[in-house]
Amino acid sequence: MLRGVGRLFGYAWRVLDGVRRGVHLVLMLLVLLVIVLIFAQRPAQLPDAFALVLSPQGVLVEQYAGEPLQRALEAARGLEPDQVLLSELVDLIDDAAADGRVTAIHLELDGLQGGSLDKLERIATALVRFRETGKPVIASAAFLEQPQFYLGAHADELYLDPAGAVFFQGYGFYRNYFSDALDKLSIDWHVFSAGEAKSYGEPYVRNSMSPETRENMQPIADGLWAAWREAVAEARRIEPAVLDDYSNEILPRLRAAGGDLAQTALDAGLVDGTRTVAELERRLAETGARDEDGEYLGVFADEYQAALGLAAGVTETDAGAPAVGVIVARGNIMPGYQPPGSIGDVSLRELLRRAATDDDVKAVVLRVDSGGGSALASEAIMREVEMLRATGKPVVASMGGVAASGGYMISIPVDETWAHPTTITGSIGTVAMFPNFGRLMDNVGVSVDGVGTHRYTGELRLDRPLSEDVKEMFELVVDEGYARFKNFVAEHREMEPAQVQRYAEGRVWLGEVAVDAGLVDRLGTLEDAVASAASMAGLGDDYRIETIEVAPDFAERLMADMLSSVMDAGWVGSPASWLERLPSPVRSVITDIDRLGELSDPRNLYYHCFCDSF
Repeated sequence: MLRGVGRLFGYAWRVLDGVRRGVHLVLMLLVLLVIVLIFAQRPAQLPDAFALVLSPQGVLVEQYAGEPLQRALEAARGLEPDQVLLSELVDLIDDAAADGRVTAIHLELDGLQGGSLDKLERIATALVRFRETGKPVIASAAFLEQPQFYLGAHADELYLDPAGAVFFQGYGFYRNYFSDALDKLSIDWHVFSAGEAKSYGEPYVRNSMSPETRENMQPIADGLWAAWREAVAEARRIEPAVLDDYSNEILPRLRAAGGDLAQTALDAGLVDGTRTVAELERRLAETGARDEDGEYLGVFADEYQAALGLAAGVTETDAGAPAVGVIVARGNIMPGYQPPGSIGDVSLRELLRRAATDDDVKAVVLRVDSGGGSALASEAIMREVEMLRATGKPVVASMGGVAASGGYMISIPVDETWAHPTTITGSIGTVAMFPNFGRLMDNVGVSVDGVGTHRYTGELRLDRPLSEDVKEMFELVVDEGYARFKNFVAEHREMEPAQVQRYAEGRVWLGEVAVDAGLVDRLGTLEDAVASAASMAGLGDDYRIETIEVAPDFAERLMADMLSSVMDAGWVGSPASWLERLPSPVRSVITDIDRLGELSDPRNLYYHCFCDSF
């Protein structure tokens, strides 16, 4: 009998060992296949004359969201919104400006999904540098909204598809409000806030925007529109009033054009003409972008980038040269380790410490694009920035589209703070939220009972009503957090408490107002902030810029390359995201809920501002 059992185990082991060998063989073949695919896709030699086709697909960002492997997996499944890395696009334009083979840039704008004004301005400035070489930028699209039209206005020629349209609505701040819905669901959502215009928790206790928030946000929307309108009008050489009139009076203009949206835009002088794809290619060929047969010749950005052999990071020749380190802090601020595109207090503090201990890094620029988040994590990052500055290295903060609430807090313990004129900043205030499902549980016949050792045992359960004592605790903690925030601002900005109070109360400000208020030091771009940091460190013009970020390990790079290669070979499709298939109002609600779910503070205390405009 024992011998029979032994034979059974032996047979089972041989089966398992065979499976193991088979799995190893398959994995080895996959790795070999990836290597073959990677090396088989060597960049082709560029022609002697061509138009560079730039077709940005997605939202402009200064840091990709998610780990490289995660991005590759989600891209393969179609679950990740497209992103356009701003620095990469600007570098491509500058490379093309210096490349004698590039006769023109064809800027295809239909795939661009948006970007804050400071990011659009950086691309527009690069396009101007390209045009100064005498080579044209020719832009085209089937549908132009505000971000697309901003870039298109900075081209030499802007063409619309004959069936296309130009439509922009201005800037606004709209959110979903859930008070009635929560009441119908028998959910009590407790919000404790300090700062009369601190609007983060409003949607859960109101059905509309509060008067204080409305009074605060209207000038922000007006200021963003004024900046957009001025830049576009100057670039298109039209009167700013034309843009206001087109937005407000498009209906009578459309009537006059017989319902033809493209003709409506052409009549207003917003575009230079309407052209089909074939007509566009003939125009681009006129710049000299022709093959041996005289036909139009265009090279897409990925082909051009691959052919140039562009590589991210520091090259061997750069190693050891003095550097200004740039650390990007983008997204919600949360505790612990977080992937790129979110700000984790532990992960960002590690990058700050790396900058502090790297002898080649002589100065640091913290690029902030965040509406804040966890109060605990925000304060931890602020203290780490203070420690970096204490090493003697100059530290400069550069604010992107948003640097508000916790995003503002981490920007202030520095030698100098720069904001773009359209940066949304401030939001000095505090909020705590605690949902309660007690009524809902009662309605479905579920009760809660038990025993505990102390007075407050079980008091923070989501299925038990909050006692008055616990509510008072939340109020005291929120008020103390607000006082701490104001004290931090007074200390680091060297302001009197009364001056801080004047610009607190959770209100937000555009960069121009923030400078006058003393909340930031100077107005300018990321490049201006880097140059200032280099000057503080005494580097003159002889320095490099080093992006300090978490580098993927070998396995992540291999898997990401494998997925990219397989997708490029057409073996894996990229279905559209299920979220993108939903109606816009539904996507808006899901996005709000998703943002709420990202926030996690042990005390439920937040320095946060929902101040994205749309």
